[in-house]
Amino acid sequence: MKFRFTKRVSAVVVTVAILFTSVFSVSIFANAATTFSPRLSAPASTNKYYYSDLNVFYKYGYGMPNCTAYAYGRAYEILKTEPKLSWGNAEDWYGYNKSNGYYSYGKTPKLGAIACWSYNGGGGHVAVVEKIENGQITFSNSAWSGNNFYLTYASTSDSNAGGASWWNFQGYIYIGEFSGGQAETLPITYKTGIYKTTAALNMRSGVGTGNSVLLTIPSNTQITITDVKSDSDYNWGYTTYDGKKGWVCMDYCSYVGAVTQPTTAKPTTQPTTAQPTTQPTTAKPTAQPTTAQPTTAPATTQPTTVAPPSNSDNKPANGLGVGDVNGDGYISIIDATMIQQYVSSQIELTDEQIAQCDFDFDGQVTVMDTTCMQKYLVY
Repeated sequence: MKFRFTKRVSAVVVTVAILFTSVFSVSIFANAATTFSPRLSAPASTNKYYYSDLNVFYKYGYGMPNCTAYAYGRAYEILKTEPKLSWGNAEDWYGYNKSNGYYSYGKTPKLGAIACWSYNGGGGHVAVVEKIENGQITFSNSAWSGNNFYLTYASTSDSNAGGASWWNFQGYIYIGEFSGGQAETLPITYKTGIYKTTAALNMRSGVGTGNSVLLTIPSNTQITITDVKSDSDYNWGYTTYDGKKGWVCMDYCSYVGAVTQPTTAKPTTQPTTAQPTTQPTTAKPTAQPTTAQPTTAPATTQPTTVAPPSNSDNKPANGLGVGDVNGDGYISIIDATMIQQYVSSQIELTDEQIAQCDFDFDGQVTVMDTTCMQKYLVY
């Protein structure tokens, strides 16, 4: 009896120790993962969460570009510990988590959550919620055999979370509860000077896309940038156009040259007056005053065009019939952005431009047109 009693006490002690360790570990984990910094640009090829054997998809030959490899790596990056997510196809992730009870889940978007879809006829997609603001969700994604990294957007009221018509939104996997951290500010890579817009460009009242639109500057317009700042998404330049002063996105401007002040040369010889001899005479100036024409220093570098974000590869508009909202002959992320701004009443479009917005041919202009266009640009 004594031996048995001792054995039972040992088992209880071990059980309590295990429970204490588990609870303590969970407590540390929860406290360590309370802040959140959104990822709005592609991870570097040296990032261990995406490009090393820490990522099981990378390890077994299914690394990026791949939505599952990206979402798994992003979860690992957020948690700083191995996530308990499915190692299978994207359409299986939601059911796998639900049946195993690893994380809570639901249909409300939260920071860091994994959004899950299945496709009609097989297949699926997963993405990560990076930002939720002003009624809009920002997702980070990767696409199998497609784009290594790209961002998509959806309204918080969209029951399909921005998915295409053949997608079935399953829900979100909540890998943690996070407070809204701020993204790092981009380094300023532009300087003041003269620029030319490479697309129709909104002038905003402040730095960031959340500020109101004052007016739209046409493409191929020369503007003078007098100050440069940045946020987590873009570099911004302060300029004046059509009597308005505000901020424009520098990522859609090409550098022309520095601003120089015109200079005026002084006369080489001052006019002189001779003394009278018999009859007072006035000598003419020995040299006429000359004025140099204002000169502008040539640009130190040839104009260069800043490339759009990596997920905005232009595609010819010929043959598609719609999508070329800005009329430059191509379908790009700029067109998708203009549709999104029109839907959210940030800009006005002409009747011809509105006709180009119905990208999914459903007879109306909605955020779904933006989503379909983004998918078209990716694949």
